[in-house]
Amino acid sequence: MKREEAERIIMDTTMKIIAKNGLASFSMRQITDECGINESLMYRYFETKENLLKQCYEVLYQKIIAVHKDVDVDKLRRGEVIEAFHKMYIEMINLLISEDYRTLFYYEYCEYLNIKTEHDVFEKNTVLKDIMNELKVVVPSTITDEEGRILIYYLVDMTSCFAKRIIRKNLPNNDETKEYIWRILQAGITNLMK
Repeated sequence: MKREEAERIIMDTTMKIIAKNGLASFSMRQITDECGINESLMYRYFETKENLLKQCYEVLYQKIIAVHKDVDVDKLRRGEVIEAFHKMYIEMINLLISEDYRTLFYYEYCEYLNIKTEHDVFEKNTVLKDIMNELKVVVPSTITDEEGRILIYYLVDMTSCFAKRIIRKNLPNNDETKEYIWRILQAGITNLMK
């Protein structure tokens, strides 16, 4: 087996195990048992458990950043905030649902980072800051940086919350559900911008 294939299998197995059982009970031994890969070989590829988890995190993080980068800034500049956020919502919820166990892993790991290192995805994600700056131009000038962050967190966090519900089959994965979720998010966005 080539190194790239072995790394992909290890990372995929890691994300599946953590998505199913959580991060608290995760161990490198689970990966070696599940994949049938020698433990020393696995450490040669990833060096530490933390390095393995970071690389798994980056898989979905880069895709999420791409969705954020794709927000329609021209619509934001024209004051069409709801329309710009609707496009971002649709792309993000579809991405998260399609990535199923990777999404569940990603948010489990984000929670771990929040507790361990006071990690703030907003600080790391310059694209979200750019969106907030554009938003502050078109929304009434009374919006503060904190309120802008809350608005963006609302959209991102609620989208991920509902995506996880759909992945776990608590909600049906269909257009009607996604449209209803959007109507809820839209009402919140509209109220937050008043």
